[in-house]
Amino acid sequence: ERVYLIRRGAVRLSRVYESGEETTVALLRENSLFGVLSLLTGHRSDRFYHSIAFTRVGMITAPANSVLSAIEEDASVGLLLLQGLSSRILQTETMIETLTHRDMSSRLVSFLMVLCRDFGVASEKGITIDLRLS
Repeated sequence: ERVYLIRRGAVRLSRVYESGEETTVALLRENSLFGVLSLLTGHRSDRFYHSIAFTRVGMITAPANSVLSAIEEDASVGLLLLQGLSSRILQTETMIETLTHRDMSSRLVSFLMVLCRDFGVASEKGITIDLRLS
């Protein structure tokens, strides 16, 4: 029922299944959107998602119906939303490519490369990924 825009920080978005199993579906950073599925489908999702902040997070949140009204009033708002969703689709495709058809060590290296690109902070000693991941 709400749309969320991360202005700063990092968030893990996971799906919780009926069995209680939880699977990470996205690692989000600044200018990432979530909560838009109900906005696009017109009804609440029967899926339950969970978000956890990895770092201090600043967010903007708005009711889905307000976002829909803003899109109807100004096409540039819809274009921004489309850009955000396109970014999420590309991230999902990259994650699928990273996790499929490879041995464990190759998947780990690919995943670390994605984390370096999306969350890494360069220094003289290399790149630091300041996230608590298990």
